[in-house]
Amino acid sequence: MDIRNPLLFFVDLARQPLWVSLWVALLALANMACLLFWPALVAKVILIIFLLSALMMMALYSYYGFEKILGLGHVFWVFLLPYIILQLPHADGGLLWYLVALSTLLTLSLVLDTIDVWKYFHDRRT
Repeated sequence: MDIRNPLLFFVDLARQPLWVSLWVALLALANMACLLFWPALVAKVILIIFLLSALMMMALYSYYGFEKILGLGHVFWVFLLPYIILQLPHADGGLLWYLVALSTLLTLSLVLDTIDVWKYFHDRRT
C-alpha cells in the first residue's frame, strides 16, 4: 500500500465538485470561529476536537486517498456534539448563536459522513 503525502489532500479536494470544496471550507471556518469565543472552555474543546479530526482525516487520506471513508475523520464530533448541546443553556449572545449554528453543521456533516462511510464499506463488500 502506498502512503500519500497528506498535504495532497488539498490538491484532491480542489478536484472535487465545487460544492464539496465549499462544504469543507464552511466546516473548517465554522470550527475555527471558536477562536472568536476563546475565553469560553467550549471554544477550546472545539479547537482541540477540530485539530484531532483534521489529523485523523490526513491519516485516513494518507492510507486510502480521497475516498468516502474520510468521513470517519469526524468520529470525534460524535462526542463533541452532545457536549456543545449541553453548553447551550449556559451560553448567551453570540456564543449561543455560534454553538447553535455549529451544532447544526456538525449534525448535517455527521449524517453525510455516516452515509459515505456506510457506502464505502458496502461497496467494498460487493
